[in-house]
Amino acid sequence: MSRLSKILSLMVLLVFLLACNFVTQPFNEAQNLAQTAQALGTTIPIETLQALPSAIASVIPRETLEALPSTVPTLQALASSLPDFGNMFNPQGTPVQEWRGIPILPQATAGQEFSENNTYSFKANVTAKEVQDFYNEKLAALGWSQPFSLPIESQGGLLVFQKEQSSLAITITVTEGSAVVLLVLTQV
Repeated sequence: MSRLSKILSLMVLLVFLLACNFVTQPFNEAQNLAQTAQALGTTIPIETLQALPSAIASVIPRETLEALPSTVPTLQALASSLPDFGNMFNPQGTPVQEWRGIPILPQATAGQEFSENNTYSFKANVTAKEVQDFYNEKLAALGWSQPFSLPIESQGGLLVFQKEQSSLAITITVTEGSAVVLLVLTQV
């Protein structure tokens, strides 16, 4: 495997991890904030907490505090800046049997291509393991090798395949008994 191929495979993995972090970070931050508030509430005397607003107001102008919520982007605003990002996890339309030479699970119930970023997404009523087994078998038969993958668990995982000058990242996400599979094809 060439060095450039390894780098591209690593970049695909990094993009996947950043996308996962983009989706889960607001939830993790909210959970951490709730835990911090609970810890503060049990540690700091109530009198100190009651005096806090007037102490903050004497240091930071009220107008600055009122403007803070409008400067932080909402999840909806972030999603609107990437219009197809949310759609990738809710594909619409009739699935194809093959996309750019890559077989699609016969059990697929919906599918959609996002040609501007070389992505195809489909939904199927299967487990993550069934998706993994399908692609390990089918892509090996087509001459693809698997330089690495992240562990496939019941909720999903990541598979990476390589063939000649192409890399394929397969992201599997399972929710409510249905798998959403995201195929990202890159050319070296």
